[in-house]
Amino acid sequence: MSNDTKIILGIKDPNIKKLKIMNPLEIKGPLQVQALLDYRPKACPQCGVLNEKSIIKYGWRWTKIKLPQAIERDVQLHLKKRYFKCNDCQRFFLATTTLVEKNHTISNLSKLACFEKLSEAVSMRHIANELGISNTTVLRILRSYQHDIKTNYSWLPTVINMDEVKSTKDAKGAMSFVFMDGIRNEFVDILESRTLYNLEKYFRRYTKEARESVQIIVTDMNYTYPQLTESVFPNAIVVTDRFHIVSSVMRGFNRIRVRIMKTFANSNIKYKILKRYWKLLLKPNEKLNFKKYYEYTHIPGSNTENSVVEHILSFNDELREAYELLQIVGSAVRYRDVERLATVLDGKTKYSEELETPLDTLRKHRNSVYNALKYKYSNGPMEGINNKIKVIKRVSYGFGCFSSFRLRIHLAFGLKKVD
Repeated sequence: MSNDTKIILGIKDPNIKKLKIMNPLEIKGPLQVQALLDYRPKACPQCGVLNEKSIIKYGWRWTKIKLPQAIERDVQLHLKKRYFKCNDCQRFFLATTTLVEKNHTISNLSKLACFEKLSEAVSMRHIANELGISNTTVLRILRSYQHDIKTNYSWLPTVINMDEVKSTKDAKGAMSFVFMDGIRNEFVDILESRTLYNLEKYFRRYTKEARESVQIIVTDMNYTYPQLTESVFPNAIVVTDRFHIVSSVMRGFNRIRVRIMKTFANSNIKYKILKRYWKLLLKPNEKLNFKKYYEYTHIPGSNTENSVVEHILSFNDELREAYELLQIVGSAVRYRDVERLATVLDGKTKYSEELETPLDTLRKHRNSVYNALKYKYSNGPMEGINNKIKVIKRVSYGFGCFSSFRLRIHLAFGLKKVD
């Protein structure tokens, strides 16, 4: 019976014996378990003398230890520990166990359970309630993970994905810098600030060999990150994320659509069509259905998706021109056609102001935009990591301390880099 109880409670120390559940029939309250800790010590922990009948038994001491939940109930272990006296140094000591650290009342099993739950997207208060410990204890366990996070300054990934996420109140900057290994799609670290000065200061801690090993930097069209290739990553090229190339032109197209839509009265059929079927205009032209006919509100007769788009584009020549540009950029990115994209960025054709703004941005990043079509890397995995970081921040109702925020993120992605 005692061994079965040990298995259920996860107790592996053979020196803990005679386990007995004191209140098995009670439904409410914690499960009270009583046990005995006794053994013959090999040496005195105070003076180090070997135990050749020099250490004697000197009574018992009761301690209370918090164990993980069992059968949906908190578990309290009332452990009766043997008390010893060393006749050589005349000092006293208490029997120890691997179940709990010295002078601690929360078991190592509870701490491991806390670490596992901290890696999930749940609030620390929820973890405290599930484990039957205080919020302060959860925070203290989280901060004990700090010693396990060691940055290897002699290594950097060949491909680095870079992005930013909103930071904490006490951080140096409003946005925190996040980067990951683009080959293995693994989170590396998060920094307080994304300014060029702070990024250069951080990356210069790495060895010259580590910085020279970086070949590709994948990022959005942020003006800061490409400058790192001039100062800290001499062998790296910049690859712009393909999603940001298309989305920048898409936003310009939507502004044109809204501007043209507002030239009509709210009661006008054209206004209603432009407002209702805007998603069809953003769909790749080759994916539009031209076989199946449906009834579309505000459009007479049965139509295919292709005919609906043609009907909308007939409203305005400027809208048609913007739509054609959007399709060219989208197809060039989709099929990695550098020459086709170059025809748009050559500047020979002038477009509306709403489209010229994103096109000018693409022209400024021309080399990195072309690299996006030449190489397979994108910031998709980085966006996934950012999304999980935002979820952790939301369910935790925000973080006031950046160091705790960083530790929680490291735990969530299970990263342990040791020198």
